[in-house]
Amino acid sequence: MKQFALLFLLAGSFFAGVSLLPASAGTTDYGLMSATPYNSEIALARARLEKFLYTANAKKRAVLARTPVVAIEAAVLRADETGPLLRRIEMGEFGRTGAYPADQAGRMVAFLLLFDSRTGQLVSDDGVLVLEAPQRGKVGIFEGVSALYIGKGW
Repeated sequence: MKQFALLFLLAGSFFAGVSLLPASAGTTDYGLMSATPYNSEIALARARLEKFLYTANAKKRAVLARTPVVAIEAAVLRADETGPLLRRIEMGEFGRTGAYPADQAGRMVAFLLLFDSRTGQLVSDDGVLVLEAPQRGKVGIFEGVSALYIGKGW
């Protein structure tokens, strides 16, 4: 009887531990590192935000009501122009291990700025560098901030 009770206790604690995992355990944070934007990048991203808000239909406005932060592509650059991020890429931290360093240096990195669609202001002073982003119109996490990704426009 004691063995049955012990087995029941162990099995119950295992399933309780599995069920207590946070729902966000499977979500991907697309942000790799933050960087300070130039004024021209801020102006370009702000113009893209205004165009997006001006042309947004009811479906897009409904998504914005749920997730008011918008991730907008401000620039695209090669990985070899990003300094510390290139070293992390070459070490295989983000996949593609075994590729030649020259191939890694040529990977394109997007620079995103996060705006609050209600105020039109930047969420933070820094932008986010990403190697891969979610599909346009999908919500993703960028450096811990949940945002609607629109890229150059959606």
